[in-house]
Amino acid sequence: MILTVACIQWMPASAVSAAELNLQAQAALVMDAQTGEILYEKDIHTKREPASTTKIVTCMLALEHLDPEQQITIPHDGSPMGSNIGIKKGEKFTVEELLYALMLPSANDAAVALAEEIGGTVENFCKMMDEKAAACGAKSTHFLNPNGLNWKGQEAHLTTAYDLAVITRSAMQDKRFRKLTGTAKYTIPATNKSKARKLENTNKCLWDTKPVKMDDGTGNKVKFVPKYEGTVGVKTGLTSTAGGCLVNAVRRNGAELISVVLHSGTEGRYYDTIQLNDYVLENFYDTETVVKKGETVGSVRVKQGALRNVGAVAASDAAFSVRKGQEAAKTQIKLEKKELQAPVVKGQVIGTAKVYADGKLISKTKVLAAETVQEGGPLSYFGIPDWMAIMLYIAVGLLILILAIIRILKNGAGSARHRRHRAAQRQRRRRKQQK
Repeated sequence: MILTVACIQWMPASAVSAAELNLQAQAALVMDAQTGEILYEKDIHTKREPASTTKIVTCMLALEHLDPEQQITIPHDGSPMGSNIGIKKGEKFTVEELLYALMLPSANDAAVALAEEIGGTVENFCKMMDEKAAACGAKSTHFLNPNGLNWKGQEAHLTTAYDLAVITRSAMQDKRFRKLTGTAKYTIPATNKSKARKLENTNKCLWDTKPVKMDDGTGNKVKFVPKYEGTVGVKTGLTSTAGGCLVNAVRRNGAELISVVLHSGTEGRYYDTIQLNDYVLENFYDTETVVKKGETVGSVRVKQGALRNVGAVAASDAAFSVRKGQEAAKTQIKLEKKELQAPVVKGQVIGTAKVYADGKLISKTKVLAAETVQEGGPLSYFGIPDWMAIMLYIAVGLLILILAIIRILKNGAGSARHRRHRAAQRQRRRRKQQK
């Protein structure tokens, strides 16, 4: 039974088979980022226009050849074609600022600025791009510009879904690349030619929670949210002839997937990506939950608290994924604790529970205080909690009482001996007098 509301179909991708995936994309692929295994494919070796996914290689070369802190003075005005940040002649940027402009709003003028700084000319830089792509394992890629604009004379600027996947797999090994492409928003400070520029990532799978309604290409109306849990990058592309393109990376419970969709729709590229990832995660992976939400995973020391320690409970599940049919690796949980000073409030973040398999971090979750711990009494400064301080006070009080009783009894016994001694003396004196 399909529930329809206002002619909108909810179509969870994980409920359908690969044959039933209704993709708008003319080419699509999902790859296991760790092994390189292709888990889903659709026409992955046909050459197609990559649009701005081209900038993945531009970014790789910039990270390889330039220092992010290096300052560049732009030699000429940037082209206003397509997406741009309005770069001006003589304007000064750091390489890092240009990289954020390149990978978030997909600035074509930033791509040219970086290309000319590295290669001297765009033509020389494109030769470097082809060499870099081939070194990553690309088989059918040829670049004619650093940004993916497919104007007249650039028709041979082509790649394949497979090539983009292997290129991205290599790129994602660089932590700096991952940080750039996984950033949702960034601000370039004011320059000598412009006010501050606020940048937003065009990859809606990272951040956009606003529902989208669209035609899926077969006349059906679908509604979905572009933001996809676990997305960590990488790059969109869109031109009139290339259509909507998206190279996306998702990390779920230790499993990382790279997906590519080419020649889809403007919004369809996100819907296609969601369907692909849902399908692969459902059919190729099992999820093993090591720590459940709300589970106590240890305790954390509280300085000067009414309690010496506070229980640590998991804020969410900590799980990891394994390929179906594979035996799960042995896991170890390590609690990374914060230094706590009383008072501590129930629900306060007090550390992180990290799950390791064969020595490798595969999952983690924040841990929260299980209860409120107020400031302790004077003895808490010495690490003695209030309950123990009370016991000590009682023990000391009892000891003082016992000593007092002993003293009283001792004094009483001494007085009795003294009285007997005096009586004996008087008796002896009377005997002497009687003699």
